This record gives sequence, C-alpha cells and structure tokens, in this order.
Amino acid sequence: MQYLEELIDTPDGHAIPVKAWRPREPEAILVIAHGMAEHASRYAPLAEWLTEQGVAVVALEQRGHSDHCPEEDLGHYADEDGWNKVLSDLKQVVDFARELEPDCPVTLFGHSMGSFIAQAWIQRYGANIDNLMLCATNRINPLELKVSKALVDSIKLLRGRRHVSRTIEAMTFGKFNKAFKPTRTSHDWLSRDAAQVDEYLADPYCGFGCTTGLWSDFLGGLLSIDPTTRRKDLPVHILSGTADPVGEKGYGIGKHIAALKAAGVKLASVQLYEGARHELVNETNAREVWQHINHCLVRC
Repeated sequence: MQYLEELIDTPDGHAIPVKAWRPREPEAILVIAHGMAEHASRYAPLAEWLTEQGVAVVALEQRGHSDHCPEEDLGHYADEDGWNKVLSDLKQVVDFARELEPDCPVTLFGHSMGSFIAQAWIQRYGANIDNLMLCATNRINPLELKVSKALVDSIKLLRGRRHVSRTIEAMTFGKFNKAFKPTRTSHDWLSRDAAQVDEYLADPYCGFGCTTGLWSDFLGGLLSIDPTTRRKDLPVHILSGTADPVGEKGYGIGKHIAALKAAGVKLASVQLYEGARHELVNETNAREVWQHINHCLVRC
C-alpha cells in the first residue's frame, strides 16, 4: 500500500488537505467526504482495509475541519460563499482522484454532512463519478429547514457569522443525544461502541462547535438539494442505522428513499442496520458495514 498526503490549491487561496491510500492494482476508487465536526483521518482504518481488498481511497478535509485548519477558522466554512466553496473543493478532489487512478470507476461516499454536500455536488458536477454512496443521511424537509435557517440567521445577525451558539448545539447534537437517555456521554448517539465514542471525545478535532455562518451555509445548501435535477442513471447506495437520530431512526430515511424513487433516481442498494447509530463505519458491526461498502464498489 502507498499512502500519500497532498495539498490542493483552490482559486480563492485555500489549500485542501487530501489523504490517499493506494493498492498496487486498484479495481475501484472511493472518495470520502466526512461529516461535521470530525476529520478524514478517522476513516483510515476503513481505507487501509479497503486497500487490502484492492480499492484506492481518497479523503479530503472539509473547510473548517482538521488539524490543518487555523484555530480561528475551526468550525467555519468561509466568511463568504461557504457552501459553493465546499462544493468546488470536492470537485477538485474528485478530479484529483480521477487523475490518480484514471482506469478505475469512482464512487463518492458522503457521511452525514458529507452526504448532503455530495447530493448538492452531483446536481452541479455529477458527470464525473460512477456511483454515489450516502451514509447516515436523511430526507430534505423544506419547512423544517426554513424554520431552522431563520433561527440560525437571526442569531447570526445578532452575534456575527463566527459566533458559536449553544442554542444551535442544543437543537442539533444535544437533541440527538437525548434520544439515548440515560446517557454515558454527550455523544452516545454516534455509536454503540463505547471505545469509539471515547476516542471521538478525546480528539481535539472532533465535537467542536460550528459557527452560525457554517450552519447558515449548510442549511441553505440543504434547501438547494432536489433529486429531480440530478442524473437519473447514477447508481445510488443508501446506508443507515435504524437508531440513527439524523435519519429520524429510519422514518426520515424511508421518506428520503421514497423521494428518490419518485424522482426516478437509480437506487442500487439500500442497507439498514438494525440498532446501529450514526457512525456506521465505527459501529459495533463496522466490519459488516465495510464489507458491504467493498461489495458495492467492486460488484455493483
């Protein structure tokens, strides 16, 4: 296996940190867009295992995330046009992956926040991938999202784009964790694997607060997602835990699947893991999830 780290320069002067794991003779390549308040290195165990199966992996650090991010920018996309910059970053990384392994089919894997970025991305740039995998995602509920964005924008107006709001944190991650009372930690909702939760909590680049600017950009981006405007021939794979609060414990995922079918999207596979929580690749049944991902990459 060959491991690489690269910095890809963007038109606005940002440098995208990228990690790549390459087997000698890859059959496929997986591009990973990680979730909110985490980072790409957390996918190293999955990436190393996939390379043993003949799959190359490329993972980018989203803006406002990882140890490459200046402390003052942690949890913040950008002062202006953050959502579009995040989508543009992903395009550059997918192009990089294509150049790295030009003979391999490319699958985009988006986890949580990354799953929504991936969906918005394919509406704009989706001709350059062969499969899409959405992990720990949810439906788009326009009414709920508009109400949430109005609240976030009012806080942003009062406190500024770089303010980290306890109210927003309570409405999101705090709400997710309440579903698992009595709780051991503030992030029990992530996984049934206590060691994984503890590792997350001990990581200074996980679980940090995000700014009102990021939340406003993110919610606005979610409102732009429309499955009727994307490629219909692109195979889509859905992975979710039935106890994941982001997917409304299966209810939201069901609505999402119905919306994709109604839009004529090609659903290649739907995998729901009974009792699993949010971070499927770090769950107690992680190896089962990894094997399913690999199967979809080289067989589907």
